[in-house]
This record gives sequence, C-alpha cells and structure tokens, in this order.
Amino acid sequence: MVKASYLDYIFKVNGESLQSRPKILMDPDGVYLIVDKMLSLIWIWAGKNSRLFHRYIAANWAGKLKRKREFFNFKYEMIKQEREPKEFYDILEELKNDISDLDYPGQIRELKAKSSKRNVGIAGTTSMQRRGLIKGSSQSSKSRIKSILDELKEMQMHIKYTCNRMEKKISEIEKELGM
Repeated sequence: MVKASYLDYIFKVNGESLQSRPKILMDPDGVYLIVDKMLSLIWIWAGKNSRLFHRYIAANWAGKLKRKREFFNFKYEMIKQEREPKEFYDILEELKNDISDLDYPGQIRELKAKSSKRNVGIAGTTSMQRRGLIKGSSQSSKSRIKSILDELKEMQMHIKYTCNRMEKKISEIEKELGM
C-alpha cells in the first residue's frame, strides 16, 4: 500500500468536480477541502473572492469524502479567507512556509507539542516560537466576534437576494395567471 503524502489530503473545487493534489493552493478565487486528521475535520476553505456555488459544491463533496471509510467519523467546517479560526492557523503556516514534507495538513501541531515539552528555552518560548512558526497569542475575542458578524452579514445578503428573486418569480407567476 502506498503511503499518502501531504497533498493527498488537499482538494480543490473545480466547477462541479473535485481536483486532488491541486497545483495552486489557497487561491482567493478558489474553494478547497483540507483533511485535518488530527482534528478529525474536513476544512472547507473558501477564498475571499470565491463563488457561493463553489462553496455549496464543496460542502456536498465534504459529505461524500466523509462516506469514505478513512474519514467516516470526520466533521466538516466552512471557513472563509481572513476569518480562519486559530485551529486552522497551523495549516496556513505549513502552506506559507512550504512544509509539505509532513504526512498530512495540521501535523505541525504534533511537532509543536513534542517540541514544547522538551525544548522550552529563552523566557519560556520554544525554538519553534523563536523561529516564528508558532503564533504567540490567539486571535482576540473582539476580532473573532467581528468575523462572526461579517459572516452573518454575508449570509443576510444572500438571504435578501434569494427573497428578492422569489418575489420576482411569484409576481411573474401571478401575472401569468392573471391575478
């Protein structure tokens, strides 16, 4: 059996299909599925310019991936570019620093845990913190609340758009029926 590599756990939505091992990663126009084995989670990362349709397709594909025996008990979570939760920062760091020699996305968490247990040095920081691979503090609660608010506003915009389209269709039907 061939051992899976880092990129075997990253997929890109391409129209209505899923592209495995994409050449371009984290494109602001794209939507990606990233399997995080440590958290038993399939991240659906949506670029800030991605289309709503592609996000919908990604959620559908995440459900299909979950049906595979390897990811059966996994959950999935949609996240947007620049609104990523702190649990996803490790994967962003791996991609930013091209640490794709790891076995799977998010594996750096395991390395950080091992490193921090045996390698605490200057002023309580680990060597990985000193090299800039670990963020010193998590996202503030105020910015987290703002990101949730932004997401809710975007959802509200989509709902308004859908309601307006429904009203137009109802009017067309009523007009056709002479009501």
